[in-house]
Amino acid sequence: MSRFFSLPRTARIALVAGYVYLFGLRLSVAEDHISVKWQDYAEDNDRIRVISRYLGFEKAINSQLTLKGHGVHDAISGATPTGVPADDGVNVPLSSLVDVREAGVFDLDWTHGIHATTFQYSYSSESDFLSRGYAISQTSEINQRNTGISYGISFIDDAVRPAFFEEQREKESYDYFVGISQVVDPNTIVALNFTYSDYSGYLSDPYKIIRRETEILPGISLPLTFSENRPSDRTRRIWFFNLKRFFDGIGGSLDFDYRHFNDTWGVESNTFDLEWYQKIGERWIVRPKYRYYSQDAANFYILDLSGTPTDPRDSIEGVAPHYSADYRLAKFDTHTFGLKVIYKLNENFGIDAAFERYEMEGKDNTPQSAFPDADVLTLGATVWF
Repeated sequence: MSRFFSLPRTARIALVAGYVYLFGLRLSVAEDHISVKWQDYAEDNDRIRVISRYLGFEKAINSQLTLKGHGVHDAISGATPTGVPADDGVNVPLSSLVDVREAGVFDLDWTHGIHATTFQYSYSSESDFLSRGYAISQTSEINQRNTGISYGISFIDDAVRPAFFEEQREKESYDYFVGISQVVDPNTIVALNFTYSDYSGYLSDPYKIIRRETEILPGISLPLTFSENRPSDRTRRIWFFNLKRFFDGIGGSLDFDYRHFNDTWGVESNTFDLEWYQKIGERWIVRPKYRYYSQDAANFYILDLSGTPTDPRDSIEGVAPHYSADYRLAKFDTHTFGLKVIYKLNENFGIDAAFERYEMEGKDNTPQSAFPDADVLTLGATVWF
């Protein structure tokens, strides 16, 4: 809910001035459609690979109600770091995994006067994980409908249930959201929103371990491994800014995002996302993009507990001392370079293809082999009716 919120009607009309010109679609802000996508996310060196199949639809029930749905089937395979440090200082140990994820999101949009209310239900299931989410949000249009005020709340209830757990672990989260959008001129819209999130319960990754040289007998020590231990609560704060600008003279449109994130684990990040939509002829759209992400490490991230006073044998799940060697909590930067091509066959049918290169670079003493690079190929089609 922090990534997007409904724009006021005048703002949507302003966007249509640019995007209808770009995409050549019928002059309707929201149209009934069905879309399909296929995506191949493949990390280098036979790391994680995810083949995804998406199906989405939008259908107006009447002048006030619109139903939207999105479903995804993910086939996941490959290998990922365990958390054990690299004995040779270069190559981190990996563990194999295979799984399937089924997920879906359903939205019911209700437009009433200057207000638009959305009710949402989400579901995600894997062999070792089950998640259900519920959300409600609303946008109110004021200032002659040039300004949109948005707000909402969501609740997610998760169950973590790997086979080696005697009983499943529970976790839940609440997200509170408020935002504002403003039409600056007929071709420009800016938006700013803030999300406050509160997580509690089992927040560790059950598959991540950490090593410690441990004395098992007087004078005899072995490099034993233990489950990581993250805090049982987490508060997150996210600021998100978006600028959309259509340029009449060149038939192009700029979409710029900035996102600032920080939490009570000590993780702080900044994200810059830049996309350019360029119309070529009557049927083609080309969209290059660049995304930069920079993150600081969690305050309990550590590669190895050897030589520290922390003994995992005395730890209580979720209670300090906390520790994790998961590279996703390390300090790192990422760069994403992408190109998308959209082709409109006729008034009712369009296809698209996109390729992205994702590169991850560690910024601390974590071996670079822990951080994956990946290629992402996406193919899609949409039918409007």
